[in-house]
Amino acid sequence: MSGSGKLNLIWFRDEEPAKRLRVRPGWIRAFTYFLVLVVLGAGGGIFTAYEFWRRSQDMQAEKRDVEKRLNETLLKLERLQNIEKLLQTSDASEMAQLLGGLNVDTQAGKAPQAAPNAKSGGKDAPAAKNGTPERERPPGFDLADVMGKVDLGQVGVENFRAKVDAKGIHYGFDLSNLMPQALSGSGQLLAVGRDGGVIPVPTGKEDLGFSIQRFKQVSSQAALPQGVDPGNLYGFRLVLSNASGKTIFSETYPLAQAQ
Repeated sequence: MSGSGKLNLIWFRDEEPAKRLRVRPGWIRAFTYFLVLVVLGAGGGIFTAYEFWRRSQDMQAEKRDVEKRLNETLLKLERLQNIEKLLQTSDASEMAQLLGGLNVDTQAGKAPQAAPNAKSGGKDAPAAKNGTPERERPPGFDLADVMGKVDLGQVGVENFRAKVDAKGIHYGFDLSNLMPQALSGSGQLLAVGRDGGVIPVPTGKEDLGFSIQRFKQVSSQAALPQGVDPGNLYGFRLVLSNASGKTIFSETYPLAQAQ
């Protein structure tokens, strides 16, 4: 160190003259403080960046949750709007059909009434109604096959309604997609007799086919199966299958009884 308080830095290299650098101690302290500040600043920057990233992830999760709730709310609103339109345009008979479809759970617990038998010559025979003998109960009849419900949580069916008149069967329902991706498949309508017999209804190929992103309203008409007496109908069973043919929904809807 020189008399002026400076530090002398001397370094040598082979075949070169010695070199000397005079530095004040204050510059060394300042450089040390600068390095400490740089390290602290870098640490603070890394911590701040992590906090911003964490909060961004939390906000993204909240955004997805809000979007999901919004989509569910919009779907419910759309259903309520369709119900409102139905209430405004339906007559009393259609309203009775709608209420009958909504009361499926209470009606499903009741077993179909057995077909009455008429005695002829001491032997039981199927009773005739309007000249048409009623069908015998199918062998191996199982109430679960007729009244049981299948729901894999992939579609939602609401407001099922059906009416039988001289022109045939008028039916409709609201179909919603409960899956995050588009869903396609097909359906089948079955006529359920009071004796437990099940007969397919000849619907159009495209009537019960579906390929939906969110919601679809089904409304169509079909002919009454040949040999089926409208007075012997208990209701209709709707069966929906996905594109691979697996049943994803199945439920029986009883017809409203005329007063």
